Amino acid sequence: MPDTPQITPERQALLRGLASQAAAWWRQRLEGHGYLSDFDNGDTSQAGEMAQLMASMAALRTPRPEPHRLAHFEQLLLGQLLTRFWREPVPAKPCSLVLSVDYGPEGLLGEVAQEAGVTGFPWKTTMWICWATDPADCYVDVRAGYGRPTQRLPAVGQGTTS
Repeated sequence: MPDTPQITPERQALLRGLASQAAAWWRQRLEGHGYLSDFDNGDTSQAGEMAQLMASMAALRTPRPEPHRLAHFEQLLLGQLLTRFWREPVPAKPCSLVLSVDYGPEGLLGEVAQEAGVTGFPWKTTMWICWATDPADCYVDVRAGYGRPTQRLPAVGQGTTS
């Protein structure tokens, strides 16, 4: 079983930064839900394109999540991520916590969304939160939509998370 490094103030700040990046990114996506690109399922057939168009039209008619619900969602997700980081031993090699959406949020992301009462997640989106003993191996990657390129979010303190 891998060793859990001592949670120094520096390590605590690093893990809090990773969790904050992740939670803020999802909140920002939920604030701007309803774009056609949010519902790209990778199906280029006429039926797939129609499904994408209908989902986008439905999202545009659905009220955006209320600010207090989004704030609650962000805080819940932040808390769940930090709990996981503190509780689990950190592997010697980078390890990913995956937050994903197929046609709806899955796993931890789905639980937090349900508790906060938020909807409007972009289809086929995956986030990898990677952490390890070496701070250089700690980062957040996101693929926002089917077939989209994976993007690394800027390190904490180096730009924005959008």
